[in-house]
Amino acid sequence: MLRIRDLTVAYPHGAPVLHHVTLNLDSAGVHAVVGPNGAGKTTLLHTLAGHLHPSGGTIHLDGHDVTGWHPTAAARAGVALAPQGRRLWPSLTVVEHLALARPVAGRDEAWTVEELLDTFPQLADRMQHRTSQLSGGEQQMLTIARALRTAPRLLLADEPTEGLAPIVADQITTLLRTLPDRGVTVLAALPHAGVAAMIADTMHVIASGQLLGHTDTHAVATDVMRRHLTLTHLGDEPGSPTNDL
Repeated sequence: MLRIRDLTVAYPHGAPVLHHVTLNLDSAGVHAVVGPNGAGKTTLLHTLAGHLHPSGGTIHLDGHDVTGWHPTAAARAGVALAPQGRRLWPSLTVVEHLALARPVAGRDEAWTVEELLDTFPQLADRMQHRTSQLSGGEQQMLTIARALRTAPRLLLADEPTEGLAPIVADQITTLLRTLPDRGVTVLAALPHAGVAAMIADTMHVIASGQLLGHTDTHAVATDVMRRHLTLTHLGDEPGSPTNDL
C-alpha cells in the first residue's frame, strides 16, 4: 500500500529532521512508528499528509508517486491526519467540526455522524459545546472522529493516547485496533512500545530521524530496539521500572 524510499525532510532553513527513511506498509492493519520525543515521528506523518515536502526520496501510495503532494490531494486519496495537539478550532462546536469534515467522494466506507457518536457516546451530549469547553479526552475523540468522517483508507494518528486518562486511552486504542475491519489502515506515532504492542501488527523504531529497525509486534523485540529505546507500558507511573518487550 505505502512505500517510502530514502526519505529526507527538513523544515525551512533548518537541518534535516528525517534522514534517508525507508518504510513499507505492504498490508492492511495497524502499524506503529515508535520513538522518543523529537525522533521525527510527527515530521514523518505530516510529510505523508502533504503538510511538509521532502528534500529527497520518494513516497508511493498504491504504486503512484505522491512525493510532495498537496494536503488536498492527500485527503482526496483517502489519507487523513489526526494530529498531535488536536488542532481543533476553539470557537466551533462539535457538530460544526463534524459538518466541516466531508467524506471523500466515492468511498463506500464513509462514517456517518450517527456511527461516530455510537463510537464516542461522550460526544453525543456535547454536540453544541465549543471545543474549548471539552475535556482533553473529548477533544481527542473529536479529533479522531473528524478524521474518520472523511472516510479515510489510511489514518495517520499522531500520539493518539497522549495525556489521556487510562479509560479514555483504552477506548481510543480499542477503536484503532478495529479500524482495519472498516477498510482503514492505521499508521500511529507512539512514544512507548507498550501501546504499540497492544494495538499494532508491526512496529517501526525511529530515533534521531532514522529508522533503526522493525518487527512484528508478536515477535521478540530485536536488539536494536533494546539499545535505542526505553520501552515502557501504558500506565507506568513515573519512577517505576521500565518494561522491555
